[in-house]
Amino acid sequence: MLRSRSLRFLLLGQTLSSLGDRALIIAFGIWAKELTGSDGAAGVAFFFVAFPTLLAPFAGVVIDRYPRRRVFLFANLIMAGVLLLGLLVHGSGQLWLLYLIILCYGFSTIFIDPTQSTIIASIVPKSELADANGLLQTISGGVRLLAPLIGAGLFTVVGGRAVAVIDAATFVMAALCVLGVRVQEPQRDAAASASWRQEINEGLRHVFRAAALRDVVLALALTMLVMGFSQTLIFAITDEGLHRPVAFVGVLSSVQGVGVITAGFAAGLLARRVGDVRVVTMGIACLTLAALLYLVPHVATAVGAAFVFGLAVCWTTVGLITTVQLRTAPELRGRALGTAMGAVSLPQTISIALGAGLSVVVDYRVLLGLMAGVTAACALWLAWRVPVGAAATEPRPVSDPAAD
Repeated sequence: MLRSRSLRFLLLGQTLSSLGDRALIIAFGIWAKELTGSDGAAGVAFFFVAFPTLLAPFAGVVIDRYPRRRVFLFANLIMAGVLLLGLLVHGSGQLWLLYLIILCYGFSTIFIDPTQSTIIASIVPKSELADANGLLQTISGGVRLLAPLIGAGLFTVVGGRAVAVIDAATFVMAALCVLGVRVQEPQRDAAASASWRQEINEGLRHVFRAAALRDVVLALALTMLVMGFSQTLIFAITDEGLHRPVAFVGVLSSVQGVGVITAGFAAGLLARRVGDVRVVTMGIACLTLAALLYLVPHVATAVGAAFVFGLAVCWTTVGLITTVQLRTAPELRGRALGTAMGAVSLPQTISIALGAGLSVVVDYRVLLGLMAGVTAACALWLAWRVPVGAAATEPRPVSDPAAD
């Protein structure tokens, strides 16, 4: 795969962008906690990252309508400019501005992430898609290993404003890298272009009529309905369970990165052995194990839980993206990816908001138990619905009348 010049540029851009992103997310969560002294405020910061995914199907139409490299370029450059607003945050009175920046970052991800996945599908053979997606997750995990420590360290030494500037620079560099990517764009018939609503509906119909893809999305949607609790609970686990300072969240996040790296290297092999859908099943099962380990109030078990959580993040992400790529025609991939990500992220957004509120009145261990129960049920249901090694069918073009 690395013989491809386009893939090398795409990986370089992903590495630079992820480095800034991970440092930003951790630092901004700590920033919100420091400004308000509230775990809930830190959890709300993560909510604003997830909220824009509700509009992911709309972003999918943009990705399918316009040159994908151009969409990727503009999304990165616009976000770089928005991040510079962090220079204006000086106290709790500007908490709303911090949330605005995080909200814009969330909007950027619904354009950048699906566009990147459509580009990968156009430059990598189908037999290597799981390997390519796993490699991207490995890079993300490697960055996650260092970026939280860098983000927490920079925040401690020079403050959140410096982290925002650094992240803005990484977005600019990611935009420059995509200029070296050569993308084979699907043919677009402007005369036959449908309305926005019709194009969004095409993505919805495809996702929920393809049996395996529908089952994966439904299982992950229910999983995310409780997985989002972890964004807020990690602060309670660190503070109440481990009795560590809030900066220790960065350590646990780095351990998650080790899990992502490990899972990313194995993703392609697992997909060939058991199928892309079963990779998702294994990822959901890892979430169950992570929640149970977090219940034990010891640093060693918390570190183990963070590692297993990293496995889960990687395998659910790689499995979902590969399942969509393999079962979707090129001209529909933006909308299919947007729909799938939106359908999965809507429950996650609700979950993050619920977690931020429930963490104030409900013991974090009760919420971890709920996470374990729901994710275990989802893993068992998906394993029952889709047999091991279930193969993807050849995607048909949107224009094929038989597609309905």
